[in-house]
Amino acid sequence: MYKILEKKELAMNEIMYKVHAPHIAKKVQPGQFVIMRAFENGERIPLTPVTWDREEGWITLITFIRGRTTLRMNMELNEGDYILNIAGPLGNPAPMKKFGKILAVGLITGIVEVFPIARAWQELGNEVITLHVSPNPMVLLREEFESAVSKHIVEGFDLKEGWGMDEITQEIVKRAAKKVKELIEEEKPDFVFTVGPAGGQKMIFNIVKEYGIPMESDLHPIMVDGTGMCGACRVHVGGEVKFACIDGPGFDAYKVDWDELIHRSGFYSDKEKLALEVYLKKLQAQGGAQ
Repeated sequence: MYKILEKKELAMNEIMYKVHAPHIAKKVQPGQFVIMRAFENGERIPLTPVTWDREEGWITLITFIRGRTTLRMNMELNEGDYILNIAGPLGNPAPMKKFGKILAVGLITGIVEVFPIARAWQELGNEVITLHVSPNPMVLLREEFESAVSKHIVEGFDLKEGWGMDEITQEIVKRAAKKVKELIEEEKPDFVFTVGPAGGQKMIFNIVKEYGIPMESDLHPIMVDGTGMCGACRVHVGGEVKFACIDGPGFDAYKVDWDELIHRSGFYSDKEKLALEVYLKKLQAQGGAQ
């Protein structure tokens, strides 16, 4: 079991957990992830170690409260409590080499995955420009990025009353398209890296390919076991079946079947919504939600 050493809300619905996990802290590399199961009979979710200390044996994980598991974690787990299982590190590290000038884009919570990779690229001597496109209340890690890379840009916007995730995503895609094009024209990057919802990444790719710039995308398909056994995270890359958990999570954006990835990503959205509704009703019955 993995003790929570610290818990902190970094931004709206963005919760950081500092967890004692020495075997992960010892081996994790930028670009890898873990699979966490917080509760008995609970859901397994992939998360990215954002920072870690190999000597002290801790990692930090950031969750976005959107579904049942992340909400339950926030409601039921505090400093001193324990997470049941954390498996990892999993997946392949990001390629660590000199690209030159890099534009690394994180859409909404995708910026969490960008941080350890961008910092490592900068330390290797690359000039790293990072872009975070997000609603203003959900902007996070601003100071950390500003001290870690050459230039950090936040493209934020205010939320409007009545907006749900669909409206937020549409606004993010619109703003990201404009800003990415501007930055390519101004900065002329040698390499582009993206993390975020598949639809947003596809949009960025459609812009980047006009300039012929090499691009890698960190993919977030449905994932269950994280070891290639279940096949849930399969994607077509270069016409071949790949599994994001063991072949990725980073892939050449020019080879990804984006339409298939987007289609498969929504398979369980109705069940996820139902699971959250059931948990909210349970909280209300217990007097734990307003």
